[in-house]
Amino acid sequence: MIKKTVVITFFAAIFAMAQEKPAGTLTSLSSRSFSPAQVRVLGALDYGQNKTALAYNSGPKYRAFVFSGYGGDQVEITVKGTVPFIVTDSTLNQIAEGSSSLRISLPNRGPDIEVWYVLTDNRPTPFTLQVKKLGHENGPLEAQLENAGTR
Repeated sequence: MIKKTVVITFFAAIFAMAQEKPAGTLTSLSSRSFSPAQVRVLGALDYGQNKTALAYNSGPKYRAFVFSGYGGDQVEITVKGTVPFIVTDSTLNQIAEGSSSLRISLPNRGPDIEVWYVLTDNRPTPFTLQVKKLGHENGPLEAQLENAGTR
């Protein structure tokens, strides 16, 4: 009986460790998934680039910018504005969330480059987003989306 309890406790501990989130992330207790129908992509970002969403009044529940990166890349995501955000993988499964700045290591799922989403909710609040790769020289690229979401 004691052996059985020890074995069950051991597997419970392993399962709990497997559920840990990457260091430096702000995450909720449960991970969420999103449907493509819930998300409007406003544009794509390169590392070091800024994009501003000026207005968004209708459409899907979430708006997003996407960026490409390799698993294992250390990135810093900064949002200027009062907009919480969620980082998802290419299948729209949540990997982290934050409110102004977040440093994460992108999950490594193989040698190929992947698309990552930074989602915000459908508030008519302007915000500026920047994604930097840490330990890498980011270019001074800047872009602005005029009336994002009104196309």
